[in-house]
Formats: sequence, C-alpha cells, structure tokens
Amino acid sequence: MAWRCATPALAGTPHVRVSRDGGRTYPARHARPLPADPPGQPCTVPVYNPAPATGQLLALDFDLGRVSAAADPSAEVAAQTVAAAALVTRCGGRVIADIAPSGGRHLYILFAAPLPWRQLRDLARALALRFPAIDPAPMCSLGGQISPPGARHKSGGWRTLTTPPADTLAAVTRPNGPEVWDGLLSDLTAELRHLEQPGSPGPAEAELDAAGVPWVPCLGGRARLPAELEHAARTGASGGRGRSETRMAILASAASRGWQLTDVQAAVSTGAWTGLGVLYERRSEPGRMARLLPLEWRKTIAFVTQEKNLRSWHTSDNTSRPPAGASGGDEFRLIRSWLTAVLVALEDPVRIRDWGRRAIAVRLVLLALGQAAMVSGSAVTEFGCRNLALHCTLSHRTVARILRQLAAEPDPLIDLVSRRQLARADRYQLRIPGRYADSVRWRRLQAGRVEAAHPVFLVLGGAAALIYQALGGDRARGAEVARTARLSSSATSAALRLLAEYGLASRGSGGWRRGDARLDDVAEATGAAEIHRERAERYKKDRESWRIRLRAYQGARHVPVNERDGWYSLDDPDEYDFMTCRWPVLPRDVIRGPPAADRVGRASA
Repeated sequence: MAWRCATPALAGTPHVRVSRDGGRTYPARHARPLPADPPGQPCTVPVYNPAPATGQLLALDFDLGRVSAAADPSAEVAAQTVAAAALVTRCGGRVIADIAPSGGRHLYILFAAPLPWRQLRDLARALALRFPAIDPAPMCSLGGQISPPGARHKSGGWRTLTTPPADTLAAVTRPNGPEVWDGLLSDLTAELRHLEQPGSPGPAEAELDAAGVPWVPCLGGRARLPAELEHAARTGASGGRGRSETRMAILASAASRGWQLTDVQAAVSTGAWTGLGVLYERRSEPGRMARLLPLEWRKTIAFVTQEKNLRSWHTSDNTSRPPAGASGGDEFRLIRSWLTAVLVALEDPVRIRDWGRRAIAVRLVLLALGQAAMVSGSAVTEFGCRNLALHCTLSHRTVARILRQLAAEPDPLIDLVSRRQLARADRYQLRIPGRYADSVRWRRLQAGRVEAAHPVFLVLGGAAALIYQALGGDRARGAEVARTARLSSSATSAALRLLAEYGLASRGSGGWRRGDARLDDVAEATGAAEIHRERAERYKKDRESWRIRLRAYQGARHVPVNERDGWYSLDDPDEYDFMTCRWPVLPRDVIRGPPAADRVGRASA
C-alpha cells in the first residue's frame, strides 16, 4: 500500500534501481521501469529529473550515524524528524514520513511545480545545518537516489509509512504550493546565507519579510526569549524599569532571536504575550500599540544590526517571494524578481529563438539594465546607450538596436516609458512578463551584487563573460557549467579553455571553478582596459558635443534673424523639434541655406 500510494508520485522519473548485493550499491546498470509493486530486493528511485535538471521532491534522510553521540540515537532521530515536519507544517505544507527497521527515517516534501535542482540541494543543506541528523547526500547530485516508502530494507523488512494513509494521499494529490517553498526559504534564511558565505559569522544583517518589514535571520530558527523577558511579555511586569524600556528590551531580544514583526503581533493577539499589549495601553489612545509597534520594531532592528536608514535599506535579498509593490525595499525586491524572470526567459525556447544569434548580446544588455536598476534603486532606468554599452562590452549602436528589439517583443521584459528628450535618455521600466509570473514565485531570488560584464570581456567575448559568471568557488563539471550558463557545450568548452589561458578559470579533479587571476590585471594584460578607456573617453566627448549642440540650438532661438540664416528662423514651428530631438519632414520644394543674390536685391528694394 505504501509503495502504490506514494512512490510513483515521489520518483523524479518512473525508474527504479535494484541492488543485487543486499543494499550495498545501487548501480545505474540495474535501472528499470518503475514496477507497480516493490521489488524483492532493496531499491531506490531518483529524486531529480536529469533531463531538465529539475525536481519536485525534497527528500530528507535522517541517519542514525550522524547522531551516534546521542544517548539514544533513535529517539534523537525521531525528535528531529518531528521538528522538521513541524517546520513544514508551520509553513502550511504537508509531509510524508516513513521509518526503516533500523530506526532511520525519511521525510518527503512534494512540491506542485518543478524546481531547479541546485535550489533544492541548497535547501536540503540548509536543513542539515539546523537538523544534524539529516544526510543531504541524496539531494546533492543530479543523479541522487532515495529509498522510497514500501521498499525492501537492506537489514530485512520494509520501509513503512508513519504518516496516516489519508494524510499521505492528501500530500500526493495536493502537493505543496509556492507559499510553502517561500516559507521554508524565509525560515532558513540564516542557514542559506551561511552556506553562501562560509567562515566566521559576520555582523547581523536584516532581511525583508513578505510585507517588506525588516527582520534578522538567526541560525537555528526562531528561539525563545530569556525567562525574565518572557515573563515580562506574558504579564507586563516591568521589574523596576520604565514601560518604554521594558517594551524595547522585549522587542530587541525577539529581534536578535529570529522573530519577525508578524510573530510578535501574533503572540499578542493570541494572548501568549498579553503583557506586551498592556505595556502599550493608554486610555487616551485606544490604538496606541498598532501605531507604535511597527515604528519601535524598525528602531529595534536598526539597533540590533547597527544599520542606519532602514527605510532605504537595499542589502542582498535571497528569498523567493513573488514581486511586490514598488515602494521602499519592495523596489529592490522587484528588481531581483525581474532578474529571476530573465533566468526564466532563458528557458523559453520561443523567446530564445526570436533572439537568434543576438542571444548573448541580449543577455549582456539585460545584465547591464539589472545593474543600472540596482544602482539607481528604481525599476525605471534612464541610462543612455553609451552608458549601458560600457557595462556590457558592446557598441552603443548594438545596445540601441537590442533595446528596441526587447521593447517591441510580445509580453516584453522591458517597457519604453518615455522617449529621449534633449539631454535625457530613453526611460525603460523593468517588467515581469505575465507568463513568467508563476515561475518567478517558485524561484529563489539570488543574493549578492548584480554585476554586468567586466571590460576584460571586450577581448575575451560575451560567451566568456557568461561562463565566468556561472563559475563559483565550488568545482562543477563542464556540463553543469553549461547548464547554469544556458549555453551550448561547445561554446562552454571554448570559453572555459579561453578563461583558463588567462587564469580566470581553474580545472581540477572535481571540475571547473573560478581562477585566482584578477579581472583588472587580465584586462590590462590583454589591452581590454585601454580599449575601454578609449571608448569611455570617446563617449564622453560625444555627450559633451551633444550638450554643446543643444545649447547652441537653444541660444539661437533668441538671436535676431539675418540674411545669412536661411529661409526659416529657429522660432518657426516647422523647424527643429526640440522636444523630440529630430528634424521635421520638409516638402521637396523647401530651399535650405542663404537666399540667392537676386532675391536679396529684390527684398532690399
């Protein structure tokens, strides 16, 4: 029953690997189609679908060997399994759990949409940081395998479900939605950040919750307050301190222990922290807590993180929430959501086919637009083609053509808000295409700086720029690098060899990673830095020449007309259109230039 109910839905592909040596190895040569009933030997099923490099299953393997130092490893594994299941339930999700005859346990979290396997891998690693009994190995490779419910165990017996059949059926027929994925990423923010930035922990950094309110992630999740402050929050006892001082002490303790403002408000509304509500009460002001609590919470976060001006805070965001409004911190969330939509667009074969041979150039321009939006702090950018060209290693004419192409697409990634006027450039607004909105909800927004192409890639090429961005500190196989960069294997191989020649990529036993060479040094050595400086200087002269021309046009409007100015004065409405910076279409019989001598004589007479 367990096999038939759960395993077909949990398997990444409908295949099973059977062990012929009693469960010691599960070679790929023993793979076969998934049977209706469990095989008589120990077996595993894939957790991912290798073809699109995605998966819908988060499989957590709670291993007795990882908690062998505990007094009772079986009890410790059971406790951590219950805690992990409670975390998923708190996020609104459903789980499937089973147990092996040896005492090891599995927890299966099934999602309604395929997710990139690297994001599932990172989430499994983050959960392993919080729950040490979890072995993340099954989720750490694209060929990962897991023994499903109802499978034969190597020690004898079978893996049996601990989740009731009705709940198992509900988890299979109604998989978890994006809100569960979002909740898990939010709760594990500190662990995910620790994986991305290993080493000694730095100062506390704030994140934004779903409502755009800052909070401080904490390793291990939300923790309880100290006994004294917990008592004050429940009873309102100030312990000799003032009411305001007691409130701020409670909020500071909660903020430093991973609480969010919504958690504090929920504790007050449910009656768990009645005392905190009492500390805000004032007869002359009935709604005092609703007004003061958000303000004091922001002050508390600023105190805990030692950050100033949280209203315009825009540090890195690594959650996977859907695009929100465009105000305050939500503006940066919208920009990162748009960058995620660009990644989704790279998986759209129709859009890639329309880009054609310009696909690499289009991607470089989109990266430059994302960087410009982050620098300006707005999803509406007003950077000229020459400015963008300096950050995407293309000519300004190519950038102009690509911007027009992108804005003219159906369901485009950018919208033209207003055309250039005088010294002002075209204004483009970043836009998440409607057909990508649901996919963006399922993607984790990447943290860190948004970097466009370095000037060194004026010489090394755009493909090398994309491959360099796909490389990281961890080694990855060439096929994985190609998949991450969304480039063909041949282009990836050529780019990796080129990067390796200049020390920008390093190959080892585990694959490729970024090299130790500095981009600026390579740019100087290849002459790319000089090309970039010459281009920047030329563009600067172009802009200054245009400003001088505009000043001449505007100054000429106030100069009296004489016979050397031609037929039309600059005050004529049919002359130069200053608002759109273009010349009008004149009839064929219009004569430009100074009047003929005989006409001058007749005019004088």
